[in-house]
Amino acid sequence: MRTVKLEHNDDTVLDPSDPQLVIRGSLLLDGHECGGWEQRRDGTWTARLSKSGETVVAASRDQLIERLTLVSL
Repeated sequence: MRTVKLEHNDDTVLDPSDPQLVIRGSLLLDGHECGGWEQRRDGTWTARLSKSGETVVAASRDQLIERLTLVSL
């Protein structure tokens, strides 16, 4: 099973022109940085994989992590 870690970035990296963005950070799969993730005010969590360009959207943090364990690199 793949190891998923959602690293939290400094809040100063948030884009002030996007008021729907709550937090964002780096996405690590099996210890390797593979993209980024963000939480939005509507409750959705999104991860973007840098290599494939794939976007994974989920209703919660736990659901996002669960879905990311199944992606192929």
